[in-house]
Amino acid sequence: MAVDQRIDGRSRPSTVLGVAWRVLVVAVFNLAFERLLGLLVGTRPTVQGVVLGLATGAIYALVLMPLARRLPYRRLTRIVALFVPLYWIAYLSNLVEAGFNTTISRGTLVGGAIFFAIPAVVICVLIAWLFPAAPQEPPVPGFWESLGQRPLLSWVWRVAVVAVLYAVLLQLFGSMYGPLIAKYYNDPAYMAQTHTVPPPGYIAWPEETARGVLFVLSLLPVLAVVRGRDWPAIAYAALYMTLIGVGLEAWQVFAMTTYPIGFRLGEGLDLTTDAVARGILVAALLVLPALHARRQKGAVALA
Repeated sequence: MAVDQRIDGRSRPSTVLGVAWRVLVVAVFNLAFERLLGLLVGTRPTVQGVVLGLATGAIYALVLMPLARRLPYRRLTRIVALFVPLYWIAYLSNLVEAGFNTTISRGTLVGGAIFFAIPAVVICVLIAWLFPAAPQEPPVPGFWESLGQRPLLSWVWRVAVVAVLYAVLLQLFGSMYGPLIAKYYNDPAYMAQTHTVPPPGYIAWPEETARGVLFVLSLLPVLAVVRGRDWPAIAYAALYMTLIGVGLEAWQVFAMTTYPIGFRLGEGLDLTTDAVARGILVAALLVLPALHARRQKGAVALA
């Protein structure tokens, strides 16, 4: 994978004001897209909707900014690396889940997947352009070379463990927060309004485990550049993985104003707890050693 070392220091966001206007650009685009979506479905703009649209775009920018700053690759590679976690965690994962636990038609879900890919791509183009990579000490390994520093068999068993625990945590925290949202799932009118049909366990468990695998795969761009096996590095990775989960997934529920506030709070707390647990799990099992540690090991071997 080609690495782009031509970083223009003058365009680097180094001040609070520099970050703020860049975040605002992403936020305004997200608001514009949400208003376009509102026009298509016939909803009128509200102050709350405008604030939440801007907030969602700003959250996307702030969550993905640290990743963008650590991706020293060509522009297209950086855009793809930003798009994969954003698109899966914020959009596609929910649509896949809806294919199993709602009565929404497959055609509608596929159409939604295509439609939501458009703003996700544009947001990632903006972030890749507005937040250039920080300079790094060469040589910088390519994306696949970086991930290849862990043997394939080791990746397989680690991903499998995380995927299974992903499903377990979904069930565990769902039961924990069940009392907060049980009244909604026991309300036939609400279930009909949201087209929700809870799947049986023999479908839910494989589906959630499969989504766990895809969740890990969506984080490969993050794992390639957020590295380190010492405690501060692992703590940072866990915190950042948690931030990704909260900002790209849990926030989506809080921002859905068509749902009752009690449901949004219950589901939001559930997903936030999921994000914390997943962050710790991914940091413990999947984060790679720091590049300088591997260089030092190689130097010792050659000495």
